[in-house]
Amino acid sequence: LKSVAMGGWWSYSILLYVFGVIPFFDYLVGVDVGNQTRAVQRELHSAFRFELLTLLVAPGILVCLGYGAWLANFGGLSCLELGGLCIGMGIITGVIGIVVGHELCHKASRLERAFGRLLLCAACYGHFYVEHTLGHHKDVATDQDPATSRYGESFYEFLPRVVKGEFLSACRIEAARLQRKGLPWWHSEIPAYFLVSAAMALGFAAATGPLAVPFFLAQSAVAVLLFESVNYLEHYGLERRELQPGQFEPVQPQHSWDSPARITNHVLFKLERHADHHAHAGKRYQTLQAYDSSPQLPAGYATMILLAFFPPLWRAVMHPRLLAHRRQQVGQTFRHGPTPEPAAVFEAKETEPSPKADTQPSCRHRAAGA
Repeated sequence: LKSVAMGGWWSYSILLYVFGVIPFFDYLVGVDVGNQTRAVQRELHSAFRFELLTLLVAPGILVCLGYGAWLANFGGLSCLELGGLCIGMGIITGVIGIVVGHELCHKASRLERAFGRLLLCAACYGHFYVEHTLGHHKDVATDQDPATSRYGESFYEFLPRVVKGEFLSACRIEAARLQRKGLPWWHSEIPAYFLVSAAMALGFAAATGPLAVPFFLAQSAVAVLLFESVNYLEHYGLERRELQPGQFEPVQPQHSWDSPARITNHVLFKLERHADHHAHAGKRYQTLQAYDSSPQLPAGYATMILLAFFPPLWRAVMHPRLLAHRRQQVGQTFRHGPTPEPAAVFEAKETEPSPKADTQPSCRHRAAGA
């Protein structure tokens, strides 16, 4: 938001920070593949300072939204600067707010889950709590999961599918819960989350002015776009084996892309150690471990999101890695994209002499014996 106060095109300088400065320092600082001992994990898990940090994000986001709403109404901003304000706030809500909301929604504490859902509502995405915890973690890397991007699917094809699919999945999950418990429709959590988002927008409008409502909606759209771009790359092209119709193998580390980039891992509360998150959803971010068996992204999330916005570049970088990973999944037939030969067969063919190379020595041998 400070960039907006500088005015003009500086209102968009946060884009340079996210997609320029962070990737540069990711490259400069390098990777972090170290894991803690069990004793250190227990110590870190019980350290309240990490929990406090995530809890403080919720009031921090609300303060930023309030200040942004005030700027939209009283900052004397041009249309150009208003656009920068919405994008900047959306990046803060998406990169910090939804990511921490995701972290808190997996916790056993009622306070943490409440703060997590509040952060999701700050981006008009409260229903994500239902779908993610009860849908995505069960169906990841299958066609039943709207948040798993498929081989060859561009980000622009994935985005409308995941936004629609997550909402419909959340509604189905809630409808099934109400039916099991014999509750009427007004006990559904989904309308409640949208009411909280509406109350936020109208509350900021009452406190600062009418422009708070379009500002709130616009920054929510940016936050969702950015967060779903993270979803896009976390499981791209990865599939679980279907053991029999509708029954899949358990979720394993090979079903999530990890990234060891040190800087973005710190910025995103270790979200890039995604395989361990799926193995232990309730685990606190500071104790997440790196898995050797998980496929590795070639860079941090900031760089990979930028690549995802340009599908030809994304495919050029990711498809060779994805196919190399698929070659390790011996005996698996993939539902989307090619099923390459196993690594051993592929490597054997690579080392075989070409037919031309076979012919030439044979000709030379015959000539020598003539």
